[in-house]
Amino acid sequence: MLVRFVALSRCFHLHIKHVSNNNNILRLSSSASIDQRDIKDALDIEANLFENSTVKHQPVLKHDALRKHKPITNKQQKPQYVATVAAKRTQKAARLPSPLIKDTDLDLEFARLTLQDPMLSTLLTTVRSRKRRDKKRQIIIEGTRLIREAFMCGLHMHALLFSQKEHLTQLQEEIRQSQREHKAKIYKVPQHDLKTWSSLMTPPGLLAIFERPSAHGLEQTLQKNGSAPLPIMVVCDNIREPNNLGSIIRTCAALPVSQVVVTHGCCDPWESKALRGGCGGQFRLPIRDDVMWDQLALTIPPEDADDCHVIIAENNLDKLGNKQSVLDYTNMGHLGAYNILIIGGESHGVSEDAYKFMNSVGTKGRCVYIPLAAGIDSLNVASALTLILFELRRKLVSPI
Repeated sequence: MLVRFVALSRCFHLHIKHVSNNNNILRLSSSASIDQRDIKDALDIEANLFENSTVKHQPVLKHDALRKHKPITNKQQKPQYVATVAAKRTQKAARLPSPLIKDTDLDLEFARLTLQDPMLSTLLTTVRSRKRRDKKRQIIIEGTRLIREAFMCGLHMHALLFSQKEHLTQLQEEIRQSQREHKAKIYKVPQHDLKTWSSLMTPPGLLAIFERPSAHGLEQTLQKNGSAPLPIMVVCDNIREPNNLGSIIRTCAALPVSQVVVTHGCCDPWESKALRGGCGGQFRLPIRDDVMWDQLALTIPPEDADDCHVIIAENNLDKLGNKQSVLDYTNMGHLGAYNILIIGGESHGVSEDAYKFMNSVGTKGRCVYIPLAAGIDSLNVASALTLILFELRRKLVSPI
């Protein structure tokens, strides 16, 4: 590189001399000194260019840049950066557990929550989503009466939200025991915040999250209580109104029947309105929900499968025509060792899948109806089911 630099310098000198001779430039001593300075400047520039060409440039690493530059002070921070840091600090503080408050009067410990608290959103969003609720097998219960029913049936409580201490006085002993044995969490929430999450027009100020009872566990509970259920399975078809479904379950628990099957397409039997309509019936009766018609036969007890009768409650006789023979509900004939009663919603009625299932048992399937006065099309589905169920119980308990 040095040899190359010397050669280029000589060429540069020869070029300058050649230009000077060709133009016959004769200057004074002052002018000659100026030309010499220009030549010297040009040579310095050329030398700097060649010197810089020998320098090897390395990529700048991140830690080298951080080492060279001083950290940004608070005065130099941008407003957007400051707001982001503040938001992260707020979220971190919100994730911290709220301090527990010891109430000596109730002998309970609880924490305070607000609507902006992530804990409240986590608790209630999980329960409001049916998909998440089914995955975690949880239900939400509102009101003192229904919560007491859940405690009486042995359900495990995960969390309790209340707005005033007076709401806890009636359930003080049950809540204390649940907190001691199952580590249940208790939270105090302002009334206006709790109202935001309630499904009722007038919130009772008390909301609890319980573990959903299993159908197998309820079957064992019925056997332990000594109240042998009737050999009847009620199948709900096209029931779209939660209050009606709750009333159906309440009636079935009053007999009681062996189980209730809620087919795919019906409303959720574990939502708040259905639970209130059931008045605790869901906690005392085996319920299998979201069952497909091709899976219905699997719910029949194996020992009773050979003598299983299927009965459809149908009041729309014009729908049947001459395809099916329809019997008065008071004269439905011989019953089997196990009986399946299918009832449909008032708007949609019984589906074609139900009739296919009935026809699969041959002569052991039949349709029944309730005679009504002229001008009355139908009864409420829960009222119609009540009449037919108690008639079935009369025939099974006191057979002729």
